Amino acid sequence: MEVWAKSEGIRLSKHIEDILQVFEKIKNNVSSDLHLPIKLSIFYHDLGKVLPKFQIETLGNKDYKPFDIIHSIPHSLFSVFWINIEKLKEKLCDDRLAEITISSVAYHHWRDNFDDYITGKEDLKNFCEFVFKVKNELKNNLQNEINSLSDDELKNYIGPVDLNEKFSNEIKNGVKLYNIAIPPYKFDYEPLRESIAQSIDDTKKWILISGFLQRCDHFASWCEEENESFDKVEIECMKSEDVKNKIKNEISQKTGISDEQQIWQFSKVKDYINKDLILIAPTGYGKTEFAFLWSADKKLIYTLPLRSAVNQIYDRSLKIFGNDKVGLLHSDADVYLIEKLGDVGDNIKLYELSKNLSFPVIISTGDQFFPYALKPPGYEKIFSLLSYSNLVIDEVQAYDPKACAIIVKFIEWVKIMEGNFLLMTATMPEFVKKILKEEKNIQYEEINIYEEGKQEFEKIVKHKIKIEFIENERRKFEIPDDVLDKVIKKAQSGKRVLFILNTVKQAQEVYKKIKKKIENTPIKLFLLHSRFTFEDRKNKEIKMISQEFKNPKPDNEKEGKILIATQVVESSLDIDSDILFTEICPLDALVQRMGRVLRRIGPNFKFENGDDKKRLYKDNQNKTYKLDFSEPNVYVLVFENGLESGDGRVYQKELLKLSIAWLWKKSKEDIKNKDFKEDEKKGFFEREFKEIFSESPQKPSKGKKKKDGDNEILKKIIEEDDWVKNLNIQEFEISEYEKYKIVDLFYKSLPEDGSYLKKFYETLDILSAGYMSDKKTEAERIFREIYDIQIIPENKLNDFIGEIIGFDYDGKNFTAFKREILSKYVVSVPYFEVGEKDWVFYKIQENIDDQGKLKKLKRWLSGIFVSKRYEYNEELGAKRSDSKESDAMIF
Repeated sequence: MEVWAKSEGIRLSKHIEDILQVFEKIKNNVSSDLHLPIKLSIFYHDLGKVLPKFQIETLGNKDYKPFDIIHSIPHSLFSVFWINIEKLKEKLCDDRLAEITISSVAYHHWRDNFDDYITGKEDLKNFCEFVFKVKNELKNNLQNEINSLSDDELKNYIGPVDLNEKFSNEIKNGVKLYNIAIPPYKFDYEPLRESIAQSIDDTKKWILISGFLQRCDHFASWCEEENESFDKVEIECMKSEDVKNKIKNEISQKTGISDEQQIWQFSKVKDYINKDLILIAPTGYGKTEFAFLWSADKKLIYTLPLRSAVNQIYDRSLKIFGNDKVGLLHSDADVYLIEKLGDVGDNIKLYELSKNLSFPVIISTGDQFFPYALKPPGYEKIFSLLSYSNLVIDEVQAYDPKACAIIVKFIEWVKIMEGNFLLMTATMPEFVKKILKEEKNIQYEEINIYEEGKQEFEKIVKHKIKIEFIENERRKFEIPDDVLDKVIKKAQSGKRVLFILNTVKQAQEVYKKIKKKIENTPIKLFLLHSRFTFEDRKNKEIKMISQEFKNPKPDNEKEGKILIATQVVESSLDIDSDILFTEICPLDALVQRMGRVLRRIGPNFKFENGDDKKRLYKDNQNKTYKLDFSEPNVYVLVFENGLESGDGRVYQKELLKLSIAWLWKKSKEDIKNKDFKEDEKKGFFEREFKEIFSESPQKPSKGKKKKDGDNEILKKIIEEDDWVKNLNIQEFEISEYEKYKIVDLFYKSLPEDGSYLKKFYETLDILSAGYMSDKKTEAERIFREIYDIQIIPENKLNDFIGEIIGFDYDGKNFTAFKREILSKYVVSVPYFEVGEKDWVFYKIQENIDDQGKLKKLKRWLSGIFVSKRYEYNEELGAKRSDSKESDAMIF
């Protein structure tokens, strides 16, 4: 009697051999003393599939004997019933290693209902009695499969397979399953885990055995389904010398420099191979090329916060490594690969290889990896990869404080697993550095390009800032006509104007007003935010904005252009503008926004000559730019009541007030040499910021008098409001070095007991206490703080249904469905804004009779709803139809 492992009729013996073959391909990535327990876990992991109910109902093995469709437990748990535990301990010569192997087998497919079985809520007495009745038939079926194995050494090692009757009787008599197979997941079982994971070394062994089992199992299953080669489980890294040559050619073409000694990436990287590192360098300075060189011959996982930025780095990496060496991972990676590289079949395979972590270079959004720091079921697969990989974390400042804490914990696990990390950013949060310094397992080095090139960066001045305070009534954030007229006037003079608002609602309103004002003019107007469909946003980003605002701006361009956008342009688009109007935002984000102004003056440009009014810059290919500073080119808008249109729901008020305070300080004096240590913060603020309140008439203090130990000035900056509207901030220029410095000082100023850092430290404390997510989806939600929901606005429902009916369900898969239909209709909006909603599947099922199609659609449309509150058009995106929209919708 054949025992199947897969519904395609693949026998258990073949599946075991396939997994063993996969392990042979990657076994050199794990210590040889773990080879045997991993091979044994592979052998035992699916023996539980011998159950009749699983064979007949789950896999469709209709002729299977004995026949039974009643008695069942999860197959991975039943696999443990076939392990001779005493013999396993004897063979491994290590009781703890045997217990880890048993756990790896039992929980390699964790399910939500496992608690019921392992804690005894689900009575297993009847099940065990049934197993005893049919044990000989089941044993014969398994032995038949084992006899088919070609690995004689393993067969002889294991010997005849048999039911573990002692174990089965214990379970029958009420012994809890968790006493025999200790669960690796959920915080509740931590005391049990401590009995076998008595050291970090034990924990690593547990992770590696489970992780390699899961990875080999998943890859072998995919190969069986797709008839693919096992050789692709770990694609060989490109030789470091070839990588160097490719990167040198790329840099040479951009800069004209071919001597490695003059290329900073080459001159520095040789001292940091196989070391942990923080790299602080300006945007556009070539950090990505440095990361590729740093990783050398090791597997590279390169993460960024945003999909659009990931796509850009992926495109750049293809030029260095080629299609066969680079994987792409994010929620829409399959669609992107098809659109970029063409052939559907081959590129779906590329995507699957990316998901199986096979490529030597993987470019990914952070949310594909960092939530595993919360150790949801299956985390071992990712952690085992870290043991022989390099991790790059780019743009860490773009994550919120809770996500930053999770990233720090992930870095700790990178080091526990003996991998290496590289943190790269233009603006490094001080609190992240502080925690990493305190972690005993982490000794990182730092390269700070700003400090090393301080004299040159001080000479590069691209921005002159003006702070404009706007009078407004509470909770009303209307941009005045005189500001809009100024924007238009700049565009009429042939300038590219970038106008960044903090909420989608504000961006839509400003767009409508400016559009009306510029009728009958040649000015081009664009709008970009997150509430467009995937298809419309892609068209705007790639086909319109990236062309109309592409970097660098051509010297002969004379037509005026205005781009109205939200935070989506801060780091995701390589655009170049002449002038920026922006709502106030935290200083790190403000510097990112300013980075879209005069981006054409890149890192290869040096200050040639000039004064406060005009400056000349030249690169090493004698390209020159002359800047006129007679007027500001960055206008920062601050509402006197509420500060910005998000009114505290987009950015925390403490961050905004500290940012305004530091902008005021820069307008008053030079800040490039200012600094303070944590224990000097009180005195520093008392000394440097006392004057800020002399510009504002003070109300009498309420409540108790501040204690001497309190940092009174810093508290007043954060807690009081009136000082902001009474400030008199003069226009001021700011150098590239000062932009770095002001953000560094801003981060150092954050109060330890403030709401922003409190979230960071509270999350760290929870994770350090051993918190584990019960599900991967929960871990992802915590990391990303997802409060959005996917909807189809009701005015688009009929068109959507029409396309659903006409789709080719037999010839196309979910990726095609997502690309051809969902990308044109689905929009993300805040969950609390949706109001009454219906699952879109209910709206379409009455239009389709075919049960096969309905089964697919039920799966494909999971989590997508129809909303009556929203309407959609291609120009403005999704907008509340009842005009009661919250200002909290951002991006």
